[in-house]
Amino acid sequence: MTTVDANTYKVLDLFSGCGGLSLGLDMVERGESRVFNTTAAVDHWLPACNTYELNLGLKPICESVDGSSVLNALQQHGPFDVVVGGPPCQGFSTSGKRALDDPRNSLVLEFLRAVEITKPSAFLMENVSGFRSFQGGAIFKETLEMANALGFEVRSAVVQASHYGVPQRRKRFILVGVMGRNAIRFGDELDRDGLFEFPSSDSVHLDEVLNPEKERWTFWDAVSDLPPLNAGEESASYLSKPLNDLQNYFRSASHSKVLSHRAMGHKPGFIKMMGYIPQGKSALDPDINCQIPKEIRPGKGFPNSYSRIRADFPSPTITRNFTTPSSANCIHPFSDRALSFREGARLQTFPDHFRFTGTSEQVRLQIGNAVPPRLGKYLGELLADELHSGGFIPKIS
Repeated sequence: MTTVDANTYKVLDLFSGCGGLSLGLDMVERGESRVFNTTAAVDHWLPACNTYELNLGLKPICESVDGSSVLNALQQHGPFDVVVGGPPCQGFSTSGKRALDDPRNSLVLEFLRAVEITKPSAFLMENVSGFRSFQGGAIFKETLEMANALGFEVRSAVVQASHYGVPQRRKRFILVGVMGRNAIRFGDELDRDGLFEFPSSDSVHLDEVLNPEKERWTFWDAVSDLPPLNAGEESASYLSKPLNDLQNYFRSASHSKVLSHRAMGHKPGFIKMMGYIPQGKSALDPDINCQIPKEIRPGKGFPNSYSRIRADFPSPTITRNFTTPSSANCIHPFSDRALSFREGARLQTFPDHFRFTGTSEQVRLQIGNAVPPRLGKYLGELLADELHSGGFIPKIS
């Protein structure tokens, strides 16, 4: 059993959502001790805060992330060694003004202000893969300038989750800052001075093969022990014993029932339409679209809409729309339905004992917006190496 001791770094998780990043950091261990202990979290959305508290045993400060809530967290739970978070950023800027001053980008600025207030030894910011290119790089540049002004050496990368134990192709931008270090490593494979872009794509139309050295887990590896469902059905019983190490991870807690393995219902014509779509193809592909009867044929949609997942590849990115085939690439490989809530949660690498609170829509948003815990664990391991090699000692309350 792992313990929390004086050598454990205290973490503040901002924009914490339902807790994916905190859960991942909690998994990082050295010997019999945890490396990180999230002692405070801040998020404004009550359903996500409730889910976080239910699963992680810590009640988040359920307020907007700003100077007041950060000071509250610092006074109640600080000091903090590490600040982490994924501030929403739409990538817009008002002409003639600093990009971070635009209200739609201001939460990135609030994250950096939180770093300034709490004075951690390190920070880790997660964002969408296009963060570095928003507004011609203006937001990225201003973020680096502010982090440097606060005394941090920084590195950035775009990481592909499927290369780090996640059965999903999900690219995310990562920015890491370490106080005062002149040459942080943050993983030998990352390019210190630039963006490390993995050669992969979420497109179902790209004919690419698995890289077994990096993409170990496929969609079917993740869910094949779950019982089959039709649209609108739910099941609480496992189909089989765990069939691989990934499923052992999902089922590590001692329980015998599947939670939230429930598929949304679809109209009969929509179900019939899905039956024409083979794995890796979309109803909008010309060679498929022409085979579908006109009365049930979709006329338009996003490039990945109405697409069926390939069982033998990592899943495409799980978005907030993973139960809506008209808005996402989310049709089950073998069943004419969208993914169930538990399938979505597994592809995000939440263990089966993790429970989500709220309405169906709220649960879908929590799952789709989360940082995959196993990606969080990998990033935490790199950050732990950085802190240990730099001789950073955990702060004492």
